Amino acid sequence: DGGVDFVGRLDLGAADSGLKLVVLGQAKCKAGATGGQDLARTVARLDRGWVGAFVTTGYFSQEAQRELVTDRFPLLMVNGRQVGETVVRNAALRGLDVSSYIRAVDAEYDGLLSSRLPSEILSEGLPGADATPTS
Repeated sequence: DGGVDFVGRLDLGAADSGLKLVVLGQAKCKAGATGGQDLARTVARLDRGWVGAFVTTGYFSQEAQRELVTDRFPLLMVNGRQVGETVVRNAALRGLDVSSYIRAVDAEYDGLLSSRLPSEILSEGLPGADATPTS
């Protein structure tokens, strides 16, 4: 586990004059609390101008939440309740029960993986940029 589970891009504003941010994410499958040390490890991997996302199937300890606010970490925290609500909502949008939706996501997963550096996603889809994933 290298501390990075997913990388995405958040586009803000109009396409021709907008802002593109790298979103570096960590996901933990655990029933208990996620602490400040877990969050700090993710934040330590952020580069200038990047934001982070930390997803857990558990919850965030009060200390971790306080540390995030105090240190003003650029980190989105998604807890298990939010994960569950999102799964139920997305399943309904696709007209599936939760079990069928999870099987569909699992079946699509490998086809969505790519091997790119976080900085490479900033130029994806721009005119003159090669949008093909690199390995």
